[in-house]
Amino acid sequence: MYKDLMIPMTGSAGDADALRLAVKLAARHSARLSVLESVDLPVPISHAWDIVPDPTGGGVYDALRERGQQRLAELKARLDDETVCWDARAVEALYADAPHTVAREAFDADLCLLAGSGGRADGAAALHAWFTALLLESGRPVLVVPPASGPTLPLRRAMVAWQPTRPTARAVHDALPLLADAGLVELVVIGRDDDDPALDSARRMVAHLVRHSIPTDLVNLRAGEHSVAEVLLDYAERSGVQLLVAGGYGHSRLREWVLGGVTRELLLSAQLPVFFGH
Repeated sequence: MYKDLMIPMTGSAGDADALRLAVKLAARHSARLSVLESVDLPVPISHAWDIVPDPTGGGVYDALRERGQQRLAELKARLDDETVCWDARAVEALYADAPHTVAREAFDADLCLLAGSGGRADGAAALHAWFTALLLESGRPVLVVPPASGPTLPLRRAMVAWQPTRPTARAVHDALPLLADAGLVELVVIGRDDDDPALDSARRMVAHLVRHSIPTDLVNLRAGEHSVAEVLLDYAERSGVQLLVAGGYGHSRLREWVLGGVTRELLLSAQLPVFFGH
């Protein structure tokens, strides 16, 4: 069971849907829900000839803080009608941007939720920033919730995109409270021959989940000419899957985390909630 959930308000159109699912999960797991409203405070720019700080800086900060408090008040009014245990607070981001600041507030959460883009290109850059900060810096799994994708609970059907790797194994075990609540879990591999060692590891993971009293089937799909993410998302749509569990992959380049191709495509294109572990 999850006992502490955290969700940041990112300013995206999907925040409301992600918050609704967060409330549902908090109710289902009798968990405490922490909702964070970030206040971006730009760092004052100093010039070589500056003698005193810019006198307008304080006024700018006051205005930004006031708007942040207004958003927080609206958020609390929205949550006042809920019966779950919750807290909502503002987090000021001054010397680091909002995603990195909020990630450090998530250390005591069992799970972070994040509004997804649902395939909308205009929110891709912001979603990438929030996702990578939360996944890499909080040490917590991240459940990305695209707009209008909130499933009913308990889940009828969930899917694991299996790879015999550390991130995927971590994702599966972090998602156990959700998988244990599902009517059926399908552990999916793509393009594996019968003698492939990866298929053997998949069979062992199926047996492991069954020992957790989670009904689990093994599914071996063929990729053909489609990408791995396309195959996964197409199968999820055709099968009525309500949750996809996957490892979060990427690599560091020039001090920036670059998502792996499958992870990036799932993050930006999925129309259903995706649970990422790293």
